Amino acid sequence: MKNYAFFFFFLVFGFSLICSAQEAPKESSSVDAIDVIQDLSEEQQAMDSFKLNEAVKMFPNPVQHYLTIQSSIPITRVQVFSLLGQLIKDVSSNFSRIYLGELNSGIYMIKIYSNEYHITKKLVKR
Repeated sequence: MKNYAFFFFFLVFGFSLICSAQEAPKESSSVDAIDVIQDLSEEQQAMDSFKLNEAVKMFPNPVQHYLTIQSSIPITRVQVFSLLGQLIKDVSSNFSRIYLGELNSGIYMIKIYSNEYHITKKLVKR
């Protein structure tokens, strides 16, 4: 009798797992579609940021006085941040040559903006 009860328990338990496993995708199909759309938009943004990264040339690095930025994509803004995240300098024009002579020696992050996207690059100041 114990064997039949044991067998019956596994039969009912297994059947309930199969039913619940088949119903789960139906409930989450709309969530999966949203996740796919978000993943695609994030991938598109990453590709556009990659294009911007390839289009921007920043030199010399390490810099002493003037930083030169050349880009085939229009730049709208350049910001210089410390490693602590403090905004040190905000430049909204004349991006081709930026004076950084007043900065202390160290490592800074340069955030370069185009119309829709931005990239961040590391800069060493002597």
